[in-house]
Parts: sequence; structure tokens; C-alpha cells
Amino acid sequence: MEQPQNPSTQLIQPKDFARTVESIVHVYQGNHDVLPDLLSDAGRMLLKVRQKMTPVQLVLSVAAVAIGAIVLVSSSSNHFSEAEEVR
Repeated sequence: MEQPQNPSTQLIQPKDFARTVESIVHVYQGNHDVLPDLLSDAGRMLLKVRQKMTPVQLVLSVAAVAIGAIVLVSSSSNHFSEAEEVR
């Protein structure tokens, strides 16, 4: 028999969301060393809401996080290369 978990651990806390947004900003600014932290934070948020999602929603959410990370990295590297060309 499964023991019920503390409800406060199942909810996404504001600090979790803030940490994820902060990681997104760092990656967008070109600090790609933070990318593993971004994926980890986003994954933790997905784990907290997974019980309320269907398997299809969960797979689509993981895909959206991965695609978002790829877009962030590629757009920030494009901005960086454009800045190099201007000099």
C-alpha cells in the first residue's frame, strides 16, 4: 500500500518556477554551462505534476522542454555569432 506524500511536496513552489526561469535567462544570454541545471529544474517540475497528466501529456511536455532548450541554445548562439561579425 502506497503512503500518501506530503501535499506541499507535490505542488510546484514559486522558488522552483523562479529557478527555472533564471536558468532560461542565463542560457538565453549565452551561458550554456547552466543548460544542465535548466533541464534538471524543468524535469523536477514535470515530476511534480506527472500524477495529474496522462502519458501522452507527459511525453509532449518532455518534448516541449527539450525543443525549448534547443531553440534557446541555437538562438543565443546566433546572437553571439552576429555580435562577432559586427566587430
